[in-house]
Amino acid sequence: MNTLKYKGYIGSVAYSEPDKVFFGKIEGVDGLVNYEGESVQELTAAFEEAVDDYLIFCQEHNVKPEKSYTGTFNVRIPPATHRDIANRAAEAGISINAFVKKALCDAVRKPWVKPDSLVPEYSYDEPEHIMVMEPSEKYGSMATVKLTIPQKDLAFAKELLARFAWNME
Repeated sequence: MNTLKYKGYIGSVAYSEPDKVFFGKIEGVDGLVNYEGESVQELTAAFEEAVDDYLIFCQEHNVKPEKSYTGTFNVRIPPATHRDIANRAAEAGISINAFVKKALCDAVRKPWVKPDSLVPEYSYDEPEHIMVMEPSEKYGSMATVKLTIPQKDLAFAKELLARFAWNME
């Protein structure tokens, strides 16, 4: 989806063939604030004007200028993915909710994670460190495992390894 950005607000962009006009609405706010223009320049100017007008309206009416969210939403996923998430959460010793919450928080906080990163073609930073770990006997294997970890994830990886009582070189 094409979007416009201004003062921290995001606006949608669409085109009406019959009307020969671009149009959109400010996303993430309570109420409907829309705009239109016959060119990209007109649409951009109309979007910025709509944001400015919305902020003035909110200030004049003592309204919080953002959408209120409950923190709860439903996501429909295939049953096999649900099972895989449940298994990964169990392996980590946390609830499914905590697992999904962490995954989503990580996804929106890391600038290199893109919405299309759920498909195999996404790009990522090249790893800079190689770790060699040897699981303790209580996990059933003494095989050496070599992992390549990006620099930015090194502290997290060390914490995770310590949790499982694995040695790291």
